[in-house]
Amino acid sequence: EALFILTAVDAGSRAGRFMLQDLLGSFVPSLKRTESWPANLIATAGCVAMWGYLLYQGVIDPLGGINTLWPLFGISNQMLAGIALMLATVVLIKMKRQRYVWVTMLPAVWLLICTTTAGLIKLFDANPAIGFLALARKYNDALAAGQVLAPAKSIEQMQHVVFNAYTNATLTALFLFVVFSILFYALKVGIAAWGTK
Repeated sequence: EALFILTAVDAGSRAGRFMLQDLLGSFVPSLKRTESWPANLIATAGCVAMWGYLLYQGVIDPLGGINTLWPLFGISNQMLAGIALMLATVVLIKMKRQRYVWVTMLPAVWLLICTTTAGLIKLFDANPAIGFLALARKYNDALAAGQVLAPAKSIEQMQHVVFNAYTNATLTALFLFVVFSILFYALKVGIAAWGTK
């Protein structure tokens, strides 16, 4: 297990660094250069700080890190699989292997339906045990009334729960946006490539 975790963290950090460098390079062109040590260090530090912050928030969350991080991990992992299958579908279309498209398209559609549904449920379900926003509202209402809800033991811990719930909701919405942006471009490229010889 440890080897898998280390490999996932290493690969995720590298991919995150490249994406962060590309994004930051849009504003500061020198940061886009992957052969630049300072640009690499800045992007690596930024990427590690972001996932490190999420881990830290999970550790100090009164509800327990597993309740904070596991839903995000599950949603993002399955959305990543859906993105990979969309990419494979577009590649098959561009290679003029349309007869095999169903092999990647059917699982992609299934994953997108399931993970989109799960993401929307985690965002908007009225049950605080399920929905991120409902959990934030529940703890915000208790804070306004001056109550401390278990398992939190202090106002500060209540604020952590609210902040983490909003962070999870924001990240889930971002994941959904990214997936549907990629779906839009996959459809656009796939449809254009389907008609070409």
